Amino acid sequence: MRSFKPLGAKSVVAPYFAGAAAFALVVPFAGLTAVSAAPAADAPETSITAAGNFTQVVPDGVCSVDVTVAGAAGGLANATGDTEPDPDDPGEMRGLNGAGGVISARLNVSAGQVLTGTVGSRGGDGGGAGLPGGGAGGTGGHRGAGGGGYSEVAFGGNTLLLAGGGGGTGGGHSVDHGFGGDGGWSLSDAVSVTGGHAYAGTDGTDGQDLGVSAATPTAPGAGAGGTATAGGAGGQNPRSGAHNFDGSDGASLQGGNGGPDNSWDSGGAGGGGYFGGGGGAATDGDVGGAPNYFGGGGGGGGSSFIASSSLINTSTLEMFKNRDDDGLALAGYVNFDWNMCEYDLEVTKRVVGNPVYEEGSTIRYSVTVTNNGPQDMAIGDTVSLVDDMATGGTLVSVDGLDTSSPGVGATIPVSGIEAYDTVSIPAPNPSDPDVDRPRGLADGDSVTFVYDVVIAGPTTGEPIVNTVTVSDRGDQDNNTAQASIDPAAPELTLEKMASTTKAKKVGQKITYSFLVTNTGNIEMHDIAIEEGSFSGAGTLPDPTCPDEVLQPGDSFTCTAVYTVVKADLTGDDLSNTATATGATPMGNVVESEEAEAVLDSVDASIVNMVKTGGTTEQISIAAAIAALLSGLGLLAWRRKANSEA
Repeated sequence: MRSFKPLGAKSVVAPYFAGAAAFALVVPFAGLTAVSAAPAADAPETSITAAGNFTQVVPDGVCSVDVTVAGAAGGLANATGDTEPDPDDPGEMRGLNGAGGVISARLNVSAGQVLTGTVGSRGGDGGGAGLPGGGAGGTGGHRGAGGGGYSEVAFGGNTLLLAGGGGGTGGGHSVDHGFGGDGGWSLSDAVSVTGGHAYAGTDGTDGQDLGVSAATPTAPGAGAGGTATAGGAGGQNPRSGAHNFDGSDGASLQGGNGGPDNSWDSGGAGGGGYFGGGGGAATDGDVGGAPNYFGGGGGGGGSSFIASSSLINTSTLEMFKNRDDDGLALAGYVNFDWNMCEYDLEVTKRVVGNPVYEEGSTIRYSVTVTNNGPQDMAIGDTVSLVDDMATGGTLVSVDGLDTSSPGVGATIPVSGIEAYDTVSIPAPNPSDPDVDRPRGLADGDSVTFVYDVVIAGPTTGEPIVNTVTVSDRGDQDNNTAQASIDPAAPELTLEKMASTTKAKKVGQKITYSFLVTNTGNIEMHDIAIEEGSFSGAGTLPDPTCPDEVLQPGDSFTCTAVYTVVKADLTGDDLSNTATATGATPMGNVVESEEAEAVLDSVDASIVNMVKTGGTTEQISIAAAIAALLSGLGLLAWRRKANSEA
């Protein structure tokens, strides 16, 4: 025995199908551990028409389902039936055998959840009960028809929707009597019950027998439809006596059996339902004749049930009869029309650090994907991004989801990067272990990918622009993002300065400063100063520079301290040149333009004469001689220049 329990309601019990009629449809729990790129493929509509128990796993990517649950028709034992419009229900066609009720509603389910249920079978024309819950037609010749089984959808062992089955007809040849009642089908009939609302089935119609000729005419009574709170009463035949022609009452989930006949025309059975319909009474007499052919009473339809559950979107509820346009009662079924989750992924991309490249350099990209809703990504929907330039690169980190393919530190394949959270969901069979499944971003959440890409091959000197793409079911305009990197243009400038304007004495300390500026667009390493020409007589020390990386636009100063020697004091300029060198991250050497620093020097001979106490006249003569020599040198230079001209 298995138990189906309406949410918050009393436990109810429905038997498994047994013996040769046993049947259980199981929709496979396939691909549970597989990861599929976002978004998951649209789930096709699922119709379950085979009678029996079923298990249905909500497919990947689904956020809700429009489900239709239809109870089964009762059996047909009379020779013909009335399909004229039912005067009690204008516009509705009335068939001989009772139709099941139909409930349609949207269920707020999630991918990976498991729904279970039953599709009811049609009542047998020769008395066999429709399962589950249909009663058996009464015994005797011209046996009454069996009641139709109810159909049901449940979650976690709790009934959500249950559509009652139709009642079977009475046995015999009557064309106007003994119809089966319909399963509960009208929302206006709602009665509050524990755990939800129930909807009464309709009554069968009376049969006809010898009582038609009595002074006070009587007839085999019809079974009553199952109510919201009890099974339908079995039909009674006032002519019962030594032989009891009465039908059985319906009960919880079980229709009543048709009344037995000790001769020919027995009663039709009640349909299964939340509460089953009652069975119709059998006839007293054999067959009868025109125009009063005998027929047993029809069985009542089973009641239907809708649970009070947050899974049911009550604004979508509908109920109707399970009949075609010609009024014929149809077989039971359960139909799932899946609604895929609707969410909008937005992607942004940037370069980490300075966005320039050299041949062979590594560029780091950061890509952020955000779910702008309105719904969460479902189980089976993963965040998948493709970046052609990233192929062969290395995934550095994933922040916001717990699992990625490839993993952090691995090489990125052509198919791109896929990321998701791993969640455990129950397997369809409760005895099996939970199953790990992938699930993407909840509404409002983000994930950030960081990966490194090596710029291979000769560079073109042009900017490189590449695009990253994600997929979703929302706005496609924000599913791509671009980032651009420029070719490296390394450049250094150098300015050389001295701490004084004149070399004045032996041992004087002169500090040379070398201001190095990175005027290119890429960082520079290993900055050094290379001295050039020097007019002094002493030894220039090697300049020292900070051990720092020089970023674009930044500067720092290198220094060297020179000690003046006697031979520097000639009265001539003291000059020297230098260049700055550095290397790009890939080791390409860059050299600045030459920079020069010039300062005056004193004439040591004049200084010494003054220091040794020469007379004013001697000093004046020395100065005059120096001036004369200078003038003669200038005159000789001019003559030479004129002769060359």
